Amino acid sequence: MTSRWLYLPIEVKVRELDAKLLLSYYAVRQGYQVIIGDLPLVAKAAANYQSGIYFAKGGPKGFRKRMVTNAIQHGQTVVELDEEGLLIEKNKYIRDRMRKDTLKLVEHEYCWGEYQKQIITDTYPDMADKCHVVGNPRFDLLKPKFQEVYQDEVKSLQQQYGDFILINTRFSLYNAAKGKKETVFVQHIKALYQSFLEMIKQTARHFPHLNIVIRPHPAENFNSYWRMFQKISNIHVVHEGAINKWLLAAKIVIHNGCTSGIEAFLLDKPVIAYLPFDTEEIELPNVLGFKATTLTELHDTVDHLLHHQAVIPGDDRLYHYCRWEIDSYSVDYILDLCNTISLPSPPHNLSNLRIHQKKNLRKQKRKFSLTEEEITSFYQKLDQIEKQSIKRTIKQISPHVFHVSTV
Repeated sequence: MTSRWLYLPIEVKVRELDAKLLLSYYAVRQGYQVIIGDLPLVAKAAANYQSGIYFAKGGPKGFRKRMVTNAIQHGQTVVELDEEGLLIEKNKYIRDRMRKDTLKLVEHEYCWGEYQKQIITDTYPDMADKCHVVGNPRFDLLKPKFQEVYQDEVKSLQQQYGDFILINTRFSLYNAAKGKKETVFVQHIKALYQSFLEMIKQTARHFPHLNIVIRPHPAENFNSYWRMFQKISNIHVVHEGAINKWLLAAKIVIHNGCTSGIEAFLLDKPVIAYLPFDTEEIELPNVLGFKATTLTELHDTVDHLLHHQAVIPGDDRLYHYCRWEIDSYSVDYILDLCNTISLPSPPHNLSNLRIHQKKNLRKQKRKFSLTEEEITSFYQKLDQIEKQSIKRTIKQISPHVFHVSTV
């Protein structure tokens, strides 16, 4: 068994799982032992297993500091790729997610693009050597090589929904899972939410032959959409699986300020930013693709895109925010950097490792699941893409956490 271990915690499954599986697949091919699964239990595994590399996912300052400090106290070397590091505003990002006291503890800070790296290094010039622009494995999965991973699911969605418009929302600041938040700080999000409700209703009526699939943000209250649209037969509220298959299956994508707008653009999918009024938010997703400021303009654009081939308008600023090359991959950059980290040899007896979950822990309330079948299926698709396979063992060590290694 190799001496190199990699810990891959997952917090939001629909956003992170496929990218972490991609990274784990290529790590195992290079001989790593990988622990992957539910974040709190992977953190517990890192406290009990062999010293290795703990792949932190960023987070609000308190959460981030606890995760990083805990891993280091148990002998792990921490690298970090902030899942929220793409669309950021300098002052807020430094204040809320990139405090120096925690950054100093991190061996490598992996950046989506030069924009994130510049924000960090302009603030902390002495931390520049820690920062590496690698992109994100989530965006690797948008590239032609890996789109085949989703083809069966894409066909299934198209059979189920036919031609459909995908509408992604991001209104959790107001339409929170636990209920509406009526504060002065969320009035613009409330207005966007209400504008989108009206837009969805009118678009469904204007295009009765099309299905409308609403994919709410994971932190939103899904019931608010179900209640609003349950009597309109061509509107469906769905939040199942990774975004990639939905983007690939859709005829058109509509959003406002969503990362999915960037992802749709990178997939060369017709994408429309619906902008019913101006905001002071980060504008990058909204400058890609087509724009509509009124319902009439939106419906005219949808109608045109349904019947005509169109060149999707872009903006070169995107490539300052995220590293993107069609034939180069974030997983390769990350593993090359991980391979430069010196790690200790493991103890001799690792055969019976298992993490036990206490029944009274609050983390049991997390709605997270991961099965051996999910991991195996994803790996087999990658084997087909690579046209070769290696013998692997996938061993469950606790609920929703697995140890993956070569035989």
